[in-house]
Amino acid sequence: MTHRLWLFGLYPVLSPQEIRGVGFIRWRYADPGKGDDSWSWTAHARRVRRIDESIMSSASTSGTAAFSWDPDHYSGFNAKTEEYNYKFMGEKTMLGCVHAAHSPEIRCNMDGGASACPEDWEARHMYILEATPRPGYINAIDSKTVIFMDSEMWFEPYIDTYDRKGQLFRAHIYWLANRDRPVPDAKVAIYPFKRSFVVASVSTDVQSGQATMCYLPGMETPERECWYINMGAVDKSFFTTDALVRAAQ
Repeated sequence: MTHRLWLFGLYPVLSPQEIRGVGFIRWRYADPGKGDDSWSWTAHARRVRRIDESIMSSASTSGTAAFSWDPDHYSGFNAKTEEYNYKFMGEKTMLGCVHAAHSPEIRCNMDGGASACPEDWEARHMYILEATPRPGYINAIDSKTVIFMDSEMWFEPYIDTYDRKGQLFRAHIYWLANRDRPVPDAKVAIYPFKRSFVVASVSTDVQSGQATMCYLPGMETPERECWYINMGAVDKSFFTTDALVRAAQ
């Protein structure tokens, strides 16, 4: 009845401390001509604000410049498909991590915690695509996005975004595991088949050197299983501004 294609919610953020309490919800519609509806809760303002779709590729939606992740790249390339033009750039064998050995991941001490290591890497066959915003559809922050799509997993181990001057802006890396549970000692999140789980990811602003790692599950949280896919962990009421505000209080 709502013609919504999917609902997304991320709240409340517990770490890092400078954005604790931040929240975000997003509604995607089946109508190719209707843009996403999004709202965020910022802890310092203590109010819900409507977010313009054009800044979905900007980390400003988190309420601080110290956090380099943006909603269009929380889990691969999440922008609305119909608002971009796509070009096939080629295919290439590249290293990728799709059978991660660790969950929670291990913070790498060789680069100040800007990645996860040690980890299992392997040669993967990648399709390389370029996505550019369609004129008249969206006034996106990024001039283009280069997507490295694993031809077997159908997920993007790497995504690069470019600013409006055509310079490389942010580089994203995703570590994946392919198994029937997100962590070896799972008791609830167990599936009757192998599936992909993102166990870690990093967004690096290559122009400033700022890198933000995300661990799934987190290394310090008591909740270890993390991924409850199609298990009824939340209902539609979770994706409302009322629920967003209550969780922040």
